[in-house]
Amino acid sequence: MGAKEDIDLLDSKIARLKVEYEQYFMRVLKREPAKLRDEVDKLVLFYSNKNLTNTSLRFKYNTIVAKYNSYKQYWTRTLRAIDEGDFHRRAEGELENGARTAPPPSEARKPAPNEAAPETGDEVRVVYEKYIEARKACNEPTEGITLGTLEKTLQEYKKKVAEQYKTQDVEFKVAIKDGKAKLTIAPKKKAG
Repeated sequence: MGAKEDIDLLDSKIARLKVEYEQYFMRVLKREPAKLRDEVDKLVLFYSNKNLTNTSLRFKYNTIVAKYNSYKQYWTRTLRAIDEGDFHRRAEGELENGARTAPPPSEARKPAPNEAAPETGDEVRVVYEKYIEARKACNEPTEGITLGTLEKTLQEYKKKVAEQYKTQDVEFKVAIKDGKAKLTIAPKKKAG
């Protein structure tokens, strides 16, 4: 294989490693993905000693390695917290003491039999998921951002925009600007 294929393979292995570490932290996997991490480390070490003459390939390699190094720092911090007992693996809606505030994720989409699910709940959940994904993509922390806190914030912003633009018809958008995840709210544009 050539350098380009190896670097593409390195990028895909890092993506897979990231997923496996997240699964390990959420107790889906029972063991840390050490074998895959060793493979990635060997590839990184191999190409760190190579002279890549293609500038775009060198840039891509350096970008991938920088991303991998930031992941490694996060994984090391999390593993240390687990070893010290400071890391709390929580399911969605679970409090530190183990009490539950929401149904488990498999039941989260089903409304209780005697109450109707609010229409905005799905919209808020979608915005929440996009926002968390955008923050992760920008390597920003996501601790402390819960569905409930985001919903409260969105309601406050919605109220301000409704007063300013005299409309209840608003939309939430998640974007990445200047390397940071941004959440915006604006009146919906009328079709026509």
